[in-house]
Amino acid sequence: MPATAIIRGPFFKVLQKHQCEISFSIEAEDGAEKIIALVFEDVEAFKCTYLSALGSIDHELFKQSYANLISLEISPWLTEIKMARKNNPTKTLVQQGEAQHLMISFDDGPCYEIICESFKLI
Repeated sequence: MPATAIIRGPFFKVLQKHQCEISFSIEAEDGAEKIIALVFEDVEAFKCTYLSALGSIDHELFKQSYANLISLEISPWLTEIKMARKNNPTKTLVQQGEAQHLMISFDDGPCYEIICESFKLI
C-alpha cells in the first residue's frame, strides 16, 4: 500500500505475552477508513527511531522499509540477540523459534525495528 493512503498513525502498542502491534488506518477502496494492524509475536526486543536520529539508519534500508515491512537477515543487533538466547540456560517458550529482525518506517519517522519470532497482519 502506498504511504499516502495512511490516514492516521502509525500507532505502536506493547501487548501482553511478548507481543506488540503497529497499527494505522488507511482509505479503503470504497472510501471508508480501514484499520490495519501488524501484530508481532514472541518479541525479544524493539526500538523506535525518530527525527534527526533517523540519520543513524542506513539510507537504503530506510528507503526499502518505507511503508513496507522488511526482514534484515543479518544485522549486528540480531546477532547479539541470538547469542544472548543461545547463552541463556533457561529455555522458555519465547526461545523456541528462530528470531528475525524486521523493520518498517514512515515519513520522517518513526522507524520501527522489532526482533521477534513471527508476525501476522490483522
